[in-house]
Amino acid sequence: MRFWLALCCLTAASAAALPEPPRQLRPAWWRDEGIVVAGSWEALPFRIRLGGPDSYEEKAEGWRREQSEETLQRLKALGFNLIITSLYKGFGLEAEREGIEDAIKFSEACHRLGLRVGFYIFSGTIFYESLLAEEPGARDWLIRDHQGNPIPYNPRQYFRPWVNRSHPGVREHMRKLVRIAIEQGKADVLHFDNYGAAPGYEPYSVRQFRQFLAARYTAEERRRRFGFPGVEFVQPPPPPYDGKPGPWVAITHALDRYNADPLYRDFVEYRCETEADTYRELAEYARSLKPDVVVELNPAGYYGPPNARAIPVAATDHERLLGWGGAFWNESHPGAPEDGVVSRFRSHKLGRQFGNMVFHYTSGRVDMADSLANNLQSIGCPAWFHDGRIVPTSGGDFDPAVLAMIKFFRREQRYFRDAEDVADVGVLNTFANRAFGSSAARDRVLACEQALYQSRVPFTLVPGRYPGDLRRFRVVLLPDTALISDALLTALREYLQSGGGLVMTGEAGCFDEDGRRRRPCGLAGLFPPGDGVRQVRVGEGRAVYLPEVRLPHVVRLGMMPENRDALLAALRWAAGGPLQAEIKAPDTVGMALYRQAGGRRLLHLVNYGDPQPAEGVQVTLKVPAHVRSAVLLTPESRDDLPFRQQGDTVRFTVPRLGVYALIVLE
Repeated sequence: MRFWLALCCLTAASAAALPEPPRQLRPAWWRDEGIVVAGSWEALPFRIRLGGPDSYEEKAEGWRREQSEETLQRLKALGFNLIITSLYKGFGLEAEREGIEDAIKFSEACHRLGLRVGFYIFSGTIFYESLLAEEPGARDWLIRDHQGNPIPYNPRQYFRPWVNRSHPGVREHMRKLVRIAIEQGKADVLHFDNYGAAPGYEPYSVRQFRQFLAARYTAEERRRRFGFPGVEFVQPPPPPYDGKPGPWVAITHALDRYNADPLYRDFVEYRCETEADTYRELAEYARSLKPDVVVELNPAGYYGPPNARAIPVAATDHERLLGWGGAFWNESHPGAPEDGVVSRFRSHKLGRQFGNMVFHYTSGRVDMADSLANNLQSIGCPAWFHDGRIVPTSGGDFDPAVLAMIKFFRREQRYFRDAEDVADVGVLNTFANRAFGSSAARDRVLACEQALYQSRVPFTLVPGRYPGDLRRFRVVLLPDTALISDALLTALREYLQSGGGLVMTGEAGCFDEDGRRRRPCGLAGLFPPGDGVRQVRVGEGRAVYLPEVRLPHVVRLGMMPENRDALLAALRWAAGGPLQAEIKAPDTVGMALYRQAGGRRLLHLVNYGDPQPAEGVQVTLKVPAHVRSAVLLTPESRDDLPFRQQGDTVRFTVPRLGVYALIVLE
């Protein structure tokens, strides 16, 4: 119901009154301290069930060391302040009773030392060998594939099938766990893992899907959409590919042949809506018990098409999920060198729109620098404390530079708190485009976003469901955003008339959100007929059409368009003047620019080419007032930085950039 209300608001909104992304109230400690995570969340029964060379006695002794106050003291000394431990894995409340009691005692120890504690609550799977003895009805919780079979977490863990979080039995089970975590465990954070396994083909979900269709459309609308009005015999369509692991490019391309099927589109919408509803319910219930508890989940990182777990049908829409919590996980690891600069900047930028931190593994110097620059007051999870051994999440030994970055983040927290994006450009995409647009269009969106990041353009991502006031941007970019609503097109026209800039590429605006082609394309009337790049003034604004985003022969996540220069030139022309940051540096250097109260500007620089330093990075910034000082901060040093100011423009050079630097302009 809330989703449909938001959609109705969007239908009537102008460029200045589009819906804002929902954000939860941030607890004072969450805002004041910043977050450095240490984790170990595999329950002892799970470690035992997995087998391996260690005996039961060795595993139990490791568990005791892990849960000890000595381990917590060592973590605190290193700078960690949020400790995530296991509360429940899915064996059953009685089967895990001792582990739950240990977690409650562990929480007490954390709080005595001034540490915050997060509880891992449920993985989206059950261990049927023990749970069914306690909950015989849990057989009905299982997600089933289109052939009626339960789906294991992976072939090795055949004893761990996925369950449907929307089933009433699972919902009740989860509420019991939330109450235990908050009332007995005094949890500060609740972590829900693997939030990508949505309803499947089991009888309960089929009934729910039919009810979804009956409520979503009138009989006449169903007749026009499907060719018939009834839903009583409708079955969800089978998945578009076999679900076997493979390159993300190949998997997303497999979806193309299903995008025209209206029932497939409705099945995706149903799964995404249901998944978001279960998270909302858990989050609201948790906050009813403890208003300042932080709820977070793992839907996987945000990088383009909606994610899917268990069944290879899209099920995860970050825009529907993130507003209910305070953080989310992106467990991806850096790509291979040939993939180019693979950063988690998309997750960071989208998370900031919803007031969400991003938790991810940051045991490497570049990962840590990437998070220092882009994340919302968190540097993720650099360490495990499994068995009481504090080790990097990537294995091996700690890089001293990473430990120095943790201390830097805690020491200089005033520069990370209440820092707001400075963004000239908003990149607008829609769920329909990500879920149902062509794979080629999705690839071009990713390439345009990558070009802006590696060209150090001040930009952010604009969620299509919650665009907010478009006037905060000098330019809105539609990078092959082909599927877009009439309401957003109307808002963009108004934005242009009032002085905004617009850059469109390829088939931007050519389809409505249901995939129906517009003739002519949505904003085509703005431009004169012709080929090639076209520029036009519209009212007080400027619009550019770029016919093509040329992709490299090999499509990768870190790719950039071959005609990047044309894209950047279009953005600068549409902006009507220099951007707020112009930085001359190698493509391996990224940046993030923020403002704080009082006119302070914060420029973060990241060298993804580490260990090769970047020499002579030249920076030009637009500033709101006279600058009194410029300070160059790294985890190892603090130096005054010479600068020149002329009017609202400040220029300076960073002589040598190692892996990370923060420039503070006062």
